[in-house]
Amino acid sequence: MWRKLHLAVDTSTHEIIAAELSLSTVTDAEVLPNLLKQTRRKILEISGDGAYDTRDCHKAIHIKRAVALIPPREGAAFWERDHPRNLAVGCQKLYGSNQHWKVRYGYHKRSLSETAMYRIKQLLGGRLSLRNYNAQVGETYAMVKALNKMTGLGMPKTCRVD
Repeated sequence: MWRKLHLAVDTSTHEIIAAELSLSTVTDAEVLPNLLKQTRRKILEISGDGAYDTRDCHKAIHIKRAVALIPPREGAAFWERDHPRNLAVGCQKLYGSNQHWKVRYGYHKRSLSETAMYRIKQLLGGRLSLRNYNAQVGETYAMVKALNKMTGLGMPKTCRVD
């Protein structure tokens, strides 16, 4: 049985602030409210791909008092008047895609969660060795804790080579 690891990453420190291991049948949007409940810190912005463009996700983000940086799905309709998502939908309709909105609101930061997942796979093997689901959850949290320790020691510096 495949498992999915869902991560919430602090974009300024690269620290994983919440993690959830789920069955492969669980969607990203279903997990977001639980991820947000795991963290007590103030979150300013929450980025996610179009899979998170659901009313439940936007409601969970609103409860956390954060700004949702989630591109609307292609052909999205406006929601109720004054809903924050309508700005992104308006940009999509005006410019024909989400690209303008993504650049303007710094949507590229979302890729840091992909980077964190890559680091888990590269540095910690990316496989679960235990068979029991509850044990796998503990194993996953241990991996996250280890990666956060390594991140705390320092991130690699990157520079352009000509």
